[in-house]
Amino acid sequence: MSDEPRRVSFLDWLGIPRDPDWTKARPIGRLVGLALAGLLLMALVAAVAVVVTAIFDPGSAGFGTGAVLVALLGAPFLIWRTVIAQTTLGYQKEGHITDRINKAVEMLGAEKEVKRAGDEETVPNIEVRMGAILSLERIAQDSTRFDAGRDHVRVMEILCAYIRENSNAQTPEDYPEPDWEPLKDDATEAERDAHVQAREERFGAAMDLFRSAKAREWAKGLTKPRADVQLALTVIGRRGADQRRVEAAWPDPPTEATVWPFDPDFTRLPDDPGDAALSKAELDAFEADMARWKQTISRERYRGYRLDLRGANLQRADMAAKRPDGADAVFSGARLEGARMEGADLVEARMEGADLREARMEGAVLALARMEGAVLGGARMEGAVLGGARMEGANLEHTRMEEADLREARMDARTSLTAASLRGAAARDANWESIDISAEQVNSIFGDASVTLPGGVTPGHADWPAHWPVWALPFIDPAGGPDFRTEWRKWQDDPAGYVPPPPGD
Repeated sequence: MSDEPRRVSFLDWLGIPRDPDWTKARPIGRLVGLALAGLLLMALVAAVAVVVTAIFDPGSAGFGTGAVLVALLGAPFLIWRTVIAQTTLGYQKEGHITDRINKAVEMLGAEKEVKRAGDEETVPNIEVRMGAILSLERIAQDSTRFDAGRDHVRVMEILCAYIRENSNAQTPEDYPEPDWEPLKDDATEAERDAHVQAREERFGAAMDLFRSAKAREWAKGLTKPRADVQLALTVIGRRGADQRRVEAAWPDPPTEATVWPFDPDFTRLPDDPGDAALSKAELDAFEADMARWKQTISRERYRGYRLDLRGANLQRADMAAKRPDGADAVFSGARLEGARMEGADLVEARMEGADLREARMEGAVLALARMEGAVLGGARMEGAVLGGARMEGANLEHTRMEEADLREARMDARTSLTAASLRGAAARDANWESIDISAEQVNSIFGDASVTLPGGVTPGHADWPAHWPVWALPFIDPAGGPDFRTEWRKWQDDPAGYVPPPPGD
């Protein structure tokens, strides 16, 4: 929900909330109910006494007796009228909300006639559609605040469907270069040169932080989503904590005990473990808590509502967090299978447990993104920026991550890299002490001594990659000495002949 300050009413000034939580005062409510029942019983006894007196002592009957008789006769009709009025009010309220939703949905299809080159053309009325999207957001917020979220999920389903259908009004653009196939072990010099040329054709030669991959440069030229599609994406991404609790309980209303499973965190390994290796007990405790957390967000355990953006064209979409707590970029648990997200901005976005199988994310910026427990099997992430991304427990099986920037990316023993392609990627300032990564995968990427490898492999160890420097290189050396960016480029140009610089060069 919106975090904007609301207007203070007279009831707020008196300290009376507009939507009080009556469940917290149930003991008092029972006492009030007993008191009202007692008063009603006393009134009935008094009324019966008056009627009996009027029957057996007609002389004492007066105007009051007649009024009592009239009240007794009219009481059932008054009660029935009150019940009917309350029921009618409920129907009117539901009808009003339904009318609001129907009106907004009608506005989502608004079109207008425009003249282009002398011809009239029907195009979407973007301004009206954006107004409809904001109206639906308000309905979802009001429903969550005043009606236990009865219509919140319905609104999210409408907005997700709108994004899926309207985003593909713009045909997604495919990366134009052919795949970069692996080099044979016994490659000839000519094949090696062709391999380097193919890499540069696909990814480019410049290895800079912001221009390090041709895929990233290509992604910058993609068409951004239409303004109404972008707004709908922003609206579903900025759902508040109360709205997410409604989704967790769906299709039932939330209770005090309802928790959106993606909000609670798990016990994390320290960002800076220090020089000493983590103990087995610490790693075991971490893995156990990670396994527990992954179970809570699994499809088998979590049956609540998930955003459905499967197959949506989100190329160059802005899905990044803009608030300190990331409250406006929550796509945790979302279904994004096959989504086109090339060049998308996902900086600091929350995507824990999201299903990104077969998603296309070439050139996307996922720096500092939360992707713990995400499923990325078969995803394309060539040239993506993953610096500082949290990927503990993620499933990266068969993911294509060539030329990806993995500096400071966090992975762990629950991060599956089975058959993931990491050729040409760079790893720096990363703790991979407990991840399951093969020697072949390690040897297909470039790193230095700032990376902690599994199995106690450190510089000087027999299994230390021969092309990795045995010291931590500066990313860029202004003095012109060896730096990470330059050495990464040298290794890519000639993997077989590359010799890492010794310390002190």
